[in-house]
Amino acid sequence: WRVPREQVDGVVDRVFAEYRPVAFFADPGSGFAESDGERYWEGYIDAWAQRYGRRLKLKAVSGGANRHAVMWDMR
Repeated sequence: WRVPREQVDGVVDRVFAEYRPVAFFADPGSGFAESDGERYWEGYIDAWAQRYGRRLKLKAVSGGANRHAVMWDMR
């Protein structure tokens, strides 16, 4: 069983429509998509950062080479 990314994406959109999150961290994990071999969550996490990153007061990684508004890679 795999988490349905499209459904999670919809929930993220609803949360940002209804609330004003000040932080949003997402660990991309180590899984890969069967369809294209890409990391399972990376594209979604990048899209969330594009859509909502400017609204976040606290960034997942605020500086350095791995700077990202949402992605918090715990590997």
